[in-house]
Amino acid sequence: MSSASAYSAPTFEEFWPHYVRMHTRRETHLLHAAGSLACLASLMAAVLMRQPVLALLGPIADYGLAQASHRLFEANRTTPWKNQAWHTRAELRMLRLVLSGRMRAEVERVASS
Repeated sequence: MSSASAYSAPTFEEFWPHYVRMHTRRETHLLHAAGSLACLASLMAAVLMRQPVLALLGPIADYGLAQASHRLFEANRTTPWKNQAWHTRAELRMLRLVLSGRMRAEVERVASS
């Protein structure tokens, strides 16, 4: 399995194409989107219900779904803890692209560059 651990880039915009290359399959996009949405819902529920433990469940679900998608569909492993801010930003960008139906086009754009 390939790994993102050896990759570094000086800026987020230079990191983004690498992130996209690690996330090429539609199944991965959908599981990442489900994980991100579950995380956001859990965080909102934690605030609305005043149940801090719910805030812990969201990131766990997000991470579990994301890593499962890499092992099942991408045959690679990511290391989001290496640069958590960039991975979170990339995750939210991918969520926006998945929800708007533009992630496949982004994968194709990055592949052709």
